Amino acid sequence: MRLGLNRITGLDRFLTSWKSQDDPGTGDYLYKMNPTGSPQVVLYKGSTLYWRSGPWPWHTSSAAATTSSGFKYYSVNNEDEVSYTYFFDDPSIISRVVIGNSGLLQKLMWNDGDLQWKEFWSAPKYRCDSYRHSGAYGKCGPESADSFNKFECTCLPGYEPKSPKNWYHRDGSEGCVRKQLGLSMCRNGEGFVKVELLKAPDSFNAVWMDMSMSSSECEQACLRNCSCTAFVSMNIDGKGTSCLAWYGELIDVSENLYERWDLNVRVDATELATYTRKSNGFLGHKRQLAITIISVIVTLFMVCLVAYICLMKKSTKGYLEGNELEESSRHPDLLIFDLGCIVAATDNFSPINKLGQGGFGSVFKGQLSNGQEVAIKRLSNSSAQGIEKFKNEVLLIAKLQHRNLVKLFGCCIQGEEKMLIYEYMPNKSLDFFIFDHTRSSLLN
Repeated sequence: MRLGLNRITGLDRFLTSWKSQDDPGTGDYLYKMNPTGSPQVVLYKGSTLYWRSGPWPWHTSSAAATTSSGFKYYSVNNEDEVSYTYFFDDPSIISRVVIGNSGLLQKLMWNDGDLQWKEFWSAPKYRCDSYRHSGAYGKCGPESADSFNKFECTCLPGYEPKSPKNWYHRDGSEGCVRKQLGLSMCRNGEGFVKVELLKAPDSFNAVWMDMSMSSSECEQACLRNCSCTAFVSMNIDGKGTSCLAWYGELIDVSENLYERWDLNVRVDATELATYTRKSNGFLGHKRQLAITIISVIVTLFMVCLVAYICLMKKSTKGYLEGNELEESSRHPDLLIFDLGCIVAATDNFSPINKLGQGGFGSVFKGQLSNGQEVAIKRLSNSSAQGIEKFKNEVLLIAKLQHRNLVKLFGCCIQGEEKMLIYEYMPNKSLDFFIFDHTRSSLLN
């Protein structure tokens, strides 16, 4: 799919949502390229910016990259055109991009196994995905189990809530302001504090500097310009190290483990000294902790070794080694699979191998090293089912053998992972035929 603007003809390629699931008229949502500053793709609700991607990690006239999952994208940014094209590197994979009438942007793949579209990626999904959720100079943290008791918004280094009252009531939309508003940050001893693993700020006011600029050179260039509020230095494969600098407000910043931008925020001399002391204190604590650990590690090694040998002798759990099955001496009716074998069989639980999802969790198709196709039912982390209850249930199913029942090969219990391994049924489940008018005619 291709999005973008032809600067010569004025042709603008974009996507719009339907009015509803049944009405293909133009809806409220618009997905298009924003060429201002460093180009990025954005999602509008009406005329209001609703969600945006991160800025492109390049500034050359054209660039291409392929992700580990085979997703390929290609960009063009020159005097004639600014555009963004993406597709799967494997031509046999059929994919499409859609915007639902509710504003959900989805990248879908066609699954030949159950003849359905499967979601590969979607946005926005979390509170932090909403544009300006934490305002200017604010940072939105990840969704977590204790998010009910923890406000997801914090201020970037050197800033504090603009409205402490609204912040207390968990409204971060007004964002943050500098702690010392009257103090100049123009060649007055200021510096930068690094904030790691972020979705970089809105890049409408950002500019890529010259290629082959080191991180220290990027820092000095930003310091020389009093309007520069932050920068990132990124090593781009095949293109060297480049620098992206922001001039003005830092908007729509959030923690993101997938994009991995490290943002260097400009702070005054007082704030810089505070963070430097914290950093030195943390390093000193780490050194002291390392010395303490080393002083006792020799003694603990012998104790742990003896304990480990005793534990291994008492353990009767079977395991799969070298991708081969062994029967458990504790449960002769049950086969125990090693987690590494399951990961290899499902290509690390790839979305392409996902067969479906139910109350238990997700089901994936896998292939063992001996060529046996299996269906792997992965227990959801939110399930309240304990390990002993899980084992008892598995043993009961394993003892039930009938030609009209799917055969259970075994299970995998390792750490937080609990999985059931069944024989793979290429014709899917019975309801696939019973509740379909056309397919039901195939049954006697």
